Amino acid sequence: MRTRRQKAAAGAGAAAAVTAGAGAGAVGAQALAPAGEAASRKFVTASFLAATVMFAALLAAIAVPGKVTPRTSVPFYVAAALMEALFLWRYVAGGKKRSTCHIAIVVWVLLIVWEVASTDLKLTHPVLIPIPENVFAVFPKLYDELLLNVASSMALLAQGFITALVAGYLIGLFVGWVPQLREAVYPIAHVLAPVPAIVFAPYLVMLLPSFKMAAIAVIFLGIFWPTLLSTILRVESMDHRIVESARMLGLSTPEMIFQVLLPFMYPAIAQGLKTQLPSAMLMLVMAEMYGATSGLGYFVINYTNYANYTNVVAGIIMVGVVVTVLDGLVSLLVRKTVKWSE
Repeated sequence: MRTRRQKAAAGAGAAAAVTAGAGAGAVGAQALAPAGEAASRKFVTASFLAATVMFAALLAAIAVPGKVTPRTSVPFYVAAALMEALFLWRYVAGGKKRSTCHIAIVVWVLLIVWEVASTDLKLTHPVLIPIPENVFAVFPKLYDELLLNVASSMALLAQGFITALVAGYLIGLFVGWVPQLREAVYPIAHVLAPVPAIVFAPYLVMLLPSFKMAAIAVIFLGIFWPTLLSTILRVESMDHRIVESARMLGLSTPEMIFQVLLPFMYPAIAQGLKTQLPSAMLMLVMAEMYGATSGLGYFVINYTNYANYTNVVAGIIMVGVVVTVLDGLVSLLVRKTVKWSE
C-alpha cells in the first residue's frame, strides 16, 4: 500500500513537472512572439514612414493638374523613383539609420515645395525658376551633351587632383621629416594654403597656352598647398616613440618616409579625400566658367548667357550628382583600405 502511494505521488510530481514545463514553454513562446514581431516591425520606423508619406505626397503633387501644364512628367517620375530606390537601398544597407530617412524627407519636401509653388500654384517666376518637369526632361533630351561635359570635367579633375595629392604628400613627408627644410618651407605653405586657388583662374587662363593647363593648374594650387601644410604638421606632431623606434633601426630618410611615415599617415590621407575631392570639384567647375569650351562649369555658364535657366538648373543638379558619386567612391575606398573606419 505504501508503495502504491509513493508511486502515485511520484506520478503526480511528474505530471506537475510536465505541466509546469509546458506552462513555462507557453510563457516563453508568448515572450518570444512579441520580440519576433518587434524585430519584424523594426524596419518600419516613424522616420521611414514619414519619408514614405512624403514620397507619396510628391507623386500626388506631380499627378494633380496645376496652373502650368508641363510638356511631359515622365522624366520627373523616373527621377523620383530612382531617388526612392536609392533611399531604400541606403536605408537597408546602412543599418536602417534615422539620418537616412531624414535626408530623404528633406529632399522630398524641397521637391514638393518646388512642384507646388511653380507648377500647381504658379507662384514663381516662369523663367528664373523653371518647373521641375521641364528641368528633369533636360536629362533624356541632352544626355549626350551632359555625358561629354562630365567626361571632360573628370579628365581635368583626375590630372590636377592626383598630381597635387602625390606631390603634396610626398614633398610634405620629406619636408616634415627634415628639420631644416621644415623651417624654410612651412612659413611659405602657411601663407599660400589659405589663399583660394580660384582667384588665380583669370590670370592663369591668360598666362598659360590652353584652358586645359589653366584648369589643371587651378586644381593643383588649390589642393597642393593645403595638403603640403597639413602633411608637414602631421609629421611634426607624430608620436616621438614611433620616431625614436624607427631611428634605432638605422633607417635612411627614404626608408623612413616610405616604410614608416607613409603607412602611418595613410588613414589620415584616405579620410582627407572626403573633403579634398569636393573642394577640387568646386574649383574645377568655377574655373571652367572662365573660358572653357567643355565641362560642367561651361555647361552652366553657357546656358546662363542664353538665359536658359531650365538647362542651368539641370546642370547644377548634374554637378551635385557627380559630387555625390565621387563621395560614395571615396567612402568605399576608405572602408576597403582602412579597416578601423568601419
